[in-house]
Amino acid sequence: MTNFEDYKILVNSGNIAFYNSCEITQIVLNRKSDRKLFNLFILGVFEEKPYTNLNYTRLGRIPINNDYSIFIQRYWLPINETECNFEILIKENKWNYNGDKSLIFPKLKLLSKQFIPTEDGKRINKILKNNFHSGSYILEFFDEDKNFLDILLRMEFLTKFNSICEEIKKLVPIDLSVARDRVGNIIFQFPITITEIHARAKSTWDGVEINFAWHKQIISTPECYVEVSSTFDKNYMGCKLEDYNKSDKQIITIGNLDQINHIKFWRKEPNLILSVSDGTFIRNFDLRIHLINQEPRLYEINGIMKKVQVSSADNKEKKEKITYTQYINNNLYDAEKKQLEKTLSFKQYINIDNDVALDDIRKLIELNDENGAYLWDPYLRANDILKTLFYSKTIGVELRAIGAINKDIRNNLNETDDTEQIMLNEKNIFKNPKHNNLGLNFEFRMQNNMHGWKFHDRFLIFPGNNKKRSKVYSLGTSLNSFGKEHNILQEVLHPQPVVDAFNELWDKLNNENCIVWKFTK
Repeated sequence: MTNFEDYKILVNSGNIAFYNSCEITQIVLNRKSDRKLFNLFILGVFEEKPYTNLNYTRLGRIPINNDYSIFIQRYWLPINETECNFEILIKENKWNYNGDKSLIFPKLKLLSKQFIPTEDGKRINKILKNNFHSGSYILEFFDEDKNFLDILLRMEFLTKFNSICEEIKKLVPIDLSVARDRVGNIIFQFPITITEIHARAKSTWDGVEINFAWHKQIISTPECYVEVSSTFDKNYMGCKLEDYNKSDKQIITIGNLDQINHIKFWRKEPNLILSVSDGTFIRNFDLRIHLINQEPRLYEINGIMKKVQVSSADNKEKKEKITYTQYINNNLYDAEKKQLEKTLSFKQYINIDNDVALDDIRKLIELNDENGAYLWDPYLRANDILKTLFYSKTIGVELRAIGAINKDIRNNLNETDDTEQIMLNEKNIFKNPKHNNLGLNFEFRMQNNMHGWKFHDRFLIFPGNNKKRSKVYSLGTSLNSFGKEHNILQEVLHPQPVVDAFNELWDKLNNENCIVWKFTK
């Protein structure tokens, strides 16, 4: 089946909706010097409201620099014109706006149709319109080149790009900051409105009761499948595929509903997903009775009395029986912890040799330094860097380090010299004539009372690029004490804000009074 056939199936009345128009939102990059327009993002959303006219609206303009700006426009097309635009995109790789095909973008790759569920947190839903109820299909023209948009997508421009995305969000509910991979793309969105389903667990907890509501324009209920399954520890605890009974309610017994449940509703002909839901039904409630004490807890802080009304659990409650899911979950925790330790996404250190613990830091640098590696640690000194960053094996990648000098840090490190002398001492360590510094591209800056701001947390940072996202690890303690007492090495779930914060401080420290040593060879 061709992509154009997919388009016709999705847009055909009654298959997944009853469309009458298409809302087009265009985000365009404008270059003032030669008046050229580049596609930043286009979203075409099919709607059931009747087409009246173009209703063109210029939603706003966002300046970038002296030569570039972004403008956003919205208009509507009838279904037949939208189909023509889709066909022109396939055959000519051009976007037709009211006869104007001057918008610039590279050859786009049309992907197969995608079903996008209504899940919270799914990145692509941040750039689609109101993808709730039953989800949407999309047909996506993907810009695999993105060279025309290099001014926005360079990693060193990322902070500025994110601020531009915030300005875009003020004008339209599209967040390209979490979907940079979709910049330059054109997406046609087909919301599914033909049906809506809701499910609840059976009282026996061995299946589900599903309620169906159909679009008012549906004359004949289509032939469908209902698929229900339950998964736990990557095993299918129960699963059933049944023909839809064409009523407003259907009960499906699968044997087990514990943990993650999946319900998928398929249309048989044409073969299309009409609804998907994944989640967990709430089974147990905490029924313990808490008894309120007549007398509160009293204590004093800085001469002020504090009062806390405490309670106690009813000791008469029956001892709760441990279920099989609790046994499995406890084992899953142990297995997950071992896997995280193996990949160094999480590792706990207690009273081990510092150099042995730093082997894990060196391993992470060796595995992840293709775009460079940064250290951010207030107690960072030259010898810590020699033990870690200098183990990078990739020639010429950018290695950066930020340390700090202030009274507390000097006291803890027993440094009696002034700031200038401390920086000179660190520089002399790097200037060791025995070092050949082969393939090294390194700079060390130190924050002090005159520049930047004080910081506390310690991070190992691996910056990303257009093809790979950044990675950040929280060290839990400074490198000079890593492993000696107790600390936890842990991968940061949302790394880019940490990278942005590092770069912001790095720029603040671009001063001769902060630069300890800089070397490129």
